[in-house]
Amino acid sequence: MSSSLTPEQKQRIEENKAKALEKLKRKATNETQDRNDQQQKPLPKRARWTKYYEYDLSTMVDSKGGFLVEESKEDQLVQARKEQATKLSPFIRSHAQFTPCFVAISADPSENPKCRDCQSMDVDPIFYQVFKISVCPACKEKYPERYSLITKTEAKEDYLLTDPELRDTELLPHWSKPNPRKSTWNNMMLYVRYMVEEYAFKKWGSEEGLDAEYERREAQKKDKKDKKFKEKLADLRRRTMTSNWERKRQQGPHKHVFGTPVDDPDTGVTTETCQECGLTVESEEL
Repeated sequence: MSSSLTPEQKQRIEENKAKALEKLKRKATNETQDRNDQQQKPLPKRARWTKYYEYDLSTMVDSKGGFLVEESKEDQLVQARKEQATKLSPFIRSHAQFTPCFVAISADPSENPKCRDCQSMDVDPIFYQVFKISVCPACKEKYPERYSLITKTEAKEDYLLTDPELRDTELLPHWSKPNPRKSTWNNMMLYVRYMVEEYAFKKWGSEEGLDAEYERREAQKKDKKDKKFKEKLADLRRRTMTSNWERKRQQGPHKHVFGTPVDDPDTGVTTETCQECGLTVESEEL
């Protein structure tokens, strides 16, 4: 069965075909225009800092810009302080910002250093090298009353130790570091608290002996302070009396200024009193 199209149907087909072609052409034109606009648009700016580098400023060396500059006395003093500091392993110095783990490891596990508290093999390298103590970082944080570091000043004031005792590394090992407040000052000396306590208790007999010596010294300081205060007070009084005497001496002899005479009718005595010094003079008329 053959179907024949009427002229109206053929005309409608041609119109729809023309509309479809026009729509496709318009779509292609729009896509071409959008592509050209995108190519003409400026590219987005990239971030100024695309990467972040972390530097260890403590290891940086001032090269003076390549010039030969004479070192000042302050530079020489800073270099001397650095040379006097405790020498640590190069690995620890260069990786101080990370968790250091440089400890000599043996093939035999029984020969490796272990934490004295928890038997962990994660031993702190600075404590192991400087103080010859095997302790892990976790136990250091857990027992600050034993493994905290104290300065030389605290050891002298709290545990009554002397400079020769604190400088003797055989008695008390210490970690000498450049002073963080000013590089030209003397190096900061750090001690492990429990080592200082053990030596102080041994020196003064016991913890009670240390407390008794501390109280005795505090009482002695108080007595010296009171004595010094009394001496200053006596000196102030002496200078005050001297200044009053000198002022009176410069003014010359005292001149009495008597007030109104008072007569006693019974005895017939007349009394006069100085208004400045209080001197009383009695006179009798004959």
